[in-house]
Amino acid sequence: MSKILVTRRTFPASAEKLRASGAEIVIWEDDISPPHDEFVAAVADVDGLYTHVSDAVDSEVMDAAPKLKVVAQFGVGYDNVDVAAASARGIAVANTPGVVSESTADEAFALLVAMARRVHDLPQIVKRGEWGDFDPVGLLGTDIHHKTLGIVGMGRIGSEVAKRAAGFSMEVLYYNRNRRDEEFGATYVDSLEELLERSDFVSLHNPLNAETTGLMSTEQFKSMKKSAILVNTTRGPVVDQEALYDALKSGEIAGAALDVTVPEPMPADHPLLTLGNCLIMPHVASATGDTRLKMAMMCVENVLAGVAGDWPPYCVNQAAIAGNARLKG
Repeated sequence: MSKILVTRRTFPASAEKLRASGAEIVIWEDDISPPHDEFVAAVADVDGLYTHVSDAVDSEVMDAAPKLKVVAQFGVGYDNVDVAAASARGIAVANTPGVVSESTADEAFALLVAMARRVHDLPQIVKRGEWGDFDPVGLLGTDIHHKTLGIVGMGRIGSEVAKRAAGFSMEVLYYNRNRRDEEFGATYVDSLEELLERSDFVSLHNPLNAETTGLMSTEQFKSMKKSAILVNTTRGPVVDQEALYDALKSGEIAGAALDVTVPEPMPADHPLLTLGNCLIMPHVASATGDTRLKMAMMCVENVLAGVAGDWPPYCVNQAAIAGNARLKG
């Protein structure tokens, strides 16, 4: 009998489908990820892993799991999984592409709107009883329509953000590793610096890798307009948070909204949380019931295919392990 470890509680429908497969299913029901030493101990006899963003699926984990055939990651991003180590061992790695694009784009644009129209801070004035007489130059936000949005990374999510921006009559610029066909009226720019200089809002959607770690730092914030707002819904390390704090504190940029941070969860005494021009969400861009259920069912498809010896439908390293896959044995 195959054994599958699920590293977090899941939806009843996905748990039911896993159990109906006939495999032994172990679900980590705690609301925090398994401590690494316990994680390593728990994988000794597993054939499939159903993992999440805060699980470090490294070579130590893989070496402790000689039967492991597949790692099914809950999410599009899989930077918590050492894919090179998995490929070297013939272990398939799979994710849940496409399904989160629209929900993540919804949240990215919601953060943009919240910062522009001060949805994040003005309600507190009402709650404190500080809503005074009408003031024509008080409590001002900034328009969104006809402003310029710069998108860094024009993949599925970036494209969905561009689509939403079109509805607000925004000018959309994008900077991407490869030039793509112009989508939703978006205009390609040759450099990140040009995008930052021209944009009123900057939304980050590039993947996290060695090149993009610290992509937004002191130099980049200096290139932005002082009235500009930064939105990050990709991965926390893309932004140098110390440099961001300095830029927000000094007025180098007007505001920032982050769905992702370093670390996660962010400690309650973090300096960014002291700033009125910074909005931080607890990594919930995909957190709608509809989307998360779809993600869970895609994970189930991936992990069940892998333990059965088939290619997961959303495998990210199939080419790398085609001749050395454990699941083909």
